Amino acid sequence: MSAPTSSTEPAVVPPKPGVKRMWHLAPLRVRAGVVTVAVIAILGIVGTVVATSIAAQNAANWEVLRQRGIQQSETISKLESSLARAESDRDRAVKNLVPQTELTQREQTVAAAEKSVGDREAAVKGREDAITAKENFVKQTSLTGGKYTVGVSMEAGTYRTENTNSRCYWAVYTSGTNYDDIVQNDLGATGVLTVTINQGQDFETNRCGTWVKIG
Repeated sequence: MSAPTSSTEPAVVPPKPGVKRMWHLAPLRVRAGVVTVAVIAILGIVGTVVATSIAAQNAANWEVLRQRGIQQSETISKLESSLARAESDRDRAVKNLVPQTELTQREQTVAAAEKSVGDREAAVKGREDAITAKENFVKQTSLTGGKYTVGVSMEAGTYRTENTNSRCYWAVYTSGTNYDDIVQNDLGATGVLTVTINQGQDFETNRCGTWVKIG
């Protein structure tokens, strides 16, 4: 038999009793396992915190959505009430509508009344114009103290006055001469006086009473 060959592998020396193995001397597999457990624990804690935060945020968002839903429901309810009132008002208005024939008759009545008012206004205007013309005629044919021009402030013709004032003065001038060209005049005459003023002449009277056109 051949003699046993000696092995070159180093012999494993068992640990001495009472001596603890240091962590850095622990096998790599053991250290990896411990690290894995620690990471899993940390991830679990982080996951719990994140889940709690998400749940709280979701609850807050849900409350906001719920409040918005309540507000929208109230708004819809108000709109429905307003719509109901509007429809009710519309129905009443439709019931109160005047038939077209009656409306046409009313329009015709109003038009006739407006025409009648227009005719009356025209008649009143005509009377006013007549009164104004008469007043102007009286003004131009009834002369008191002052200066007058034929065709402007008086009519041509013969005028008469019943004078009782001895200081009466009247004169007829040629128009456009600034009352310098005297055609005829009189001072101090009393009683019934007459004078004829023609076109292109002016007339002045003072303290002679009222001259009235007689022709």
